Amino acid sequence: MTPRWFKPWLKKMTDQGDFPHLNNAAKAVIHKTDKERIHFIRTGTWLNYKRAKEIRDRLEELLEYPRITRMPNMLLVAPSFNGKTSILEHFLDRHQPDLDPNSEVTNCPVIMVESPATPEVSAFYSQILDALVAQYRPRASSQEKKSQIKHLFKQLGVKMLLIDEIHHLIAGSLNRQKEFRNALKSLGNETKVAIVAAGTEDSYNAFASDPQMSSRFTPEELPRWQAGPEFGSLLATLEQRTPLKKPSNLKDAAIMLEMHTRSEGTLGDLCDFFKELAVEAIRSKEEKITLDSIRSLRWVPPSRRKQHSRL
Repeated sequence: MTPRWFKPWLKKMTDQGDFPHLNNAAKAVIHKTDKERIHFIRTGTWLNYKRAKEIRDRLEELLEYPRITRMPNMLLVAPSFNGKTSILEHFLDRHQPDLDPNSEVTNCPVIMVESPATPEVSAFYSQILDALVAQYRPRASSQEKKSQIKHLFKQLGVKMLLIDEIHHLIAGSLNRQKEFRNALKSLGNETKVAIVAAGTEDSYNAFASDPQMSSRFTPEELPRWQAGPEFGSLLATLEQRTPLKKPSNLKDAAIMLEMHTRSEGTLGDLCDFFKELAVEAIRSKEEKITLDSIRSLRWVPPSRRKQHSRL
């Protein structure tokens, strides 16, 4: 007589064997409804590709760096929508505040802010205080806000400040830019936190006019992806994580080149384009991404979006 547990176990083993092109997470949802699979696809996951891992490892080194007067910093530069913000957010998630109820003091090793739209020091300090969930007077002087930040950094054990969209620095007058850069240097010197600034290629211009800033911030780049083995491996990883019932063979040279052309080599656009292709594969019952579906999907590439919006 067959044990009761045997049939469910056999079904599970058979299901896993039926989809060798998928990883375990994708296999776990492959028999769910189309709506559930589409939700899974659009949720997305962290892509631990080689360059992202290198930068994350460097961030870990900076976090553990001894507190010295002249702390090493990083300038992370990438084209728009090429993964810099995702790397910072992933690192922040790995170092969330310690909310131990038995401890009298919360430990908050990493905080992240977005640079103000214009280089205003007071607005920048407000962003930091907001990230720390601190109460403050919005109309307080910059010096008062800075004093409060220094106190909170020490009290909360802040070791690293992540600043996204640092290229906003060049949106202000030369005097405003200089004030903002001086505020960054002063904050780093007085709190001994490592500062990681991230932005587009314009960030180089924001720092280049100040030799001290250039020497303090080691540049790390996230270049556009080139059609080649690493891009093929990235596509293969996306395929493994996506619950489509048939293999798409995205490493095929023709498919890879078409994916690269339509995404223009930026990671964010590739992932968004890929998600829409996968969703369409489910809705059409094709259950795989094909060369025809890549070519026929309505998609405005990033380089033409501003132009497209004016049409």
